[in-house]
Amino acid sequence: MTSTQSDFGNGTEQSVVVQAQTLNGVDRIEAFANSNKLPTLPEIALKLVELAQQDEPDYREVCRVIRADPVVSGKVLKTVNSALFGFRQRVQSIEEAVPKLGVSLLRTLILSFHLASFKTQQSEVRPVMQSLWRSSLTQAVVAELIAEQLSHADPPTYFLAGMLQDIGVLAMLVEAPDEYTENVLSEAQFPDVASAERSHFGFSHVDVSVAILSQWDIGANITAAVRSHHYRVMPPQTNRDNSLAVALQAASLGTSVLSSPQVSKNSLDSSLRQWLGFLQTHFKLTSQDAEGMVDDVKARVDEYSALFSFQINEGVQTEEVILEAKTLLQDIALNNHLELITHKSPSRRKKLLDQEVYRDYLSGLYNRRFMNEQLNEQIEQCVRKRKPIACLFLDVDKFKDINDTYGHGVGDDAIRHVARWLNASIRKNDVAIRLGGDEFLVILQNVKDSEFERIASRIANEIPAVALPNGERIDVYLSVGCTYYTPERGDVADANWLIDQADKAMYRAKKNGGNAITILRFVGQDVVS
Repeated sequence: MTSTQSDFGNGTEQSVVVQAQTLNGVDRIEAFANSNKLPTLPEIALKLVELAQQDEPDYREVCRVIRADPVVSGKVLKTVNSALFGFRQRVQSIEEAVPKLGVSLLRTLILSFHLASFKTQQSEVRPVMQSLWRSSLTQAVVAELIAEQLSHADPPTYFLAGMLQDIGVLAMLVEAPDEYTENVLSEAQFPDVASAERSHFGFSHVDVSVAILSQWDIGANITAAVRSHHYRVMPPQTNRDNSLAVALQAASLGTSVLSSPQVSKNSLDSSLRQWLGFLQTHFKLTSQDAEGMVDDVKARVDEYSALFSFQINEGVQTEEVILEAKTLLQDIALNNHLELITHKSPSRRKKLLDQEVYRDYLSGLYNRRFMNEQLNEQIEQCVRKRKPIACLFLDVDKFKDINDTYGHGVGDDAIRHVARWLNASIRKNDVAIRLGGDEFLVILQNVKDSEFERIASRIANEIPAVALPNGERIDVYLSVGCTYYTPERGDVADANWLIDQADKAMYRAKKNGGNAITILRFVGQDVVS
């Protein structure tokens, strides 16, 4: 099996560099995971100390406070599942752990959390920690609400997993605060930081979270779910085993919608439809269910705000945006119903349903629901027939600057402009997908190497400027990462592997200054640097 890498413009061999970066990445993941500085928010630590001073603490209230913090939750579970107790069955929720620990040991643990909180109480990154906590709490609440809709799920376990899934961010922040803030938070916001992390560090907080949870021996099911919750492709569930992982991804998507900064109505609509499509595909939840979830998320987050006398509801959008989200969800449900009952023809109804289900509202391209439900099947066909397949991962350079300078309406125009350009540049049977934000994916099936290079070069290098109504023109530049993959006998179709390789190539293009294209070629799937 061979792999080669090249960057348009220099044609240099990159394999030795990639190997060095990978080794350095492994070392840094371990260093982050071994951090002994993981902090507890002072508001939570003080509340726990207040409870611990009571002669007979209310276990329900203790559980409520403990589960609101990822570090406290993780340490409590690590302790209760240690050899010190020797319980036959693994404890997987705070509600189960607290009574088993007993008052004395609980007080000791609480005091240690309180002391740890002082390490970062005056830190310059404390506002960032609070923002991360808001994001984690919102994810945990969404995961819990999803679990309440499932007959086989345990809501406390889902809440715990939601709180822990981004604990790697906390470790990276306390170990490298300046580096993380300058290179990640300048480009992204919680919970959508994985791409920016990989761009700078060569790995993401997911890798660090998994390492921490493995060290804490939290449990294989939660660790596996955290490992996969940022997978690009999450096929529909076939069993209960992966429902936790899917719920965590749904929680991350929902938090992105509810915690995002002010965006245009079109962008909010597109994000809501993406989240709704995910809920429908994996959990058979309706727009009415999602609307109720929006209400419940805000209510439960507000409860924690009151509990800690802390303004955490900044993490969930203002009343106006919440109302807008609910209105859009109601409109989606009504329009779907009217469209389907108006058109009697089965073929017409199917076409309308496909348009509604599989198309991104803002760009008109295929959406993540299409990717989750259809992409693996298309890749399987190429692997089975051993036909070459190419994957292009695209990111709009300096898209934030476009939004900040010209407004979100022009940002939406830029997204639609890129979408039209992709459709005009690919072949009839190729697939263009909007992943969300300013990220796009193009899949070229059964494509010759020379034709692949021609299409990729055209997409990256010839995109025209966006013309504004006032006559002004805005240049749009793309960072494009490409995987050209020729399957070998015995290969297993893996859409996430294919996309991840293109994703890595895109980061290389960005590191080269953007407005660039990087290509990785594979014969077989075993990567050899």
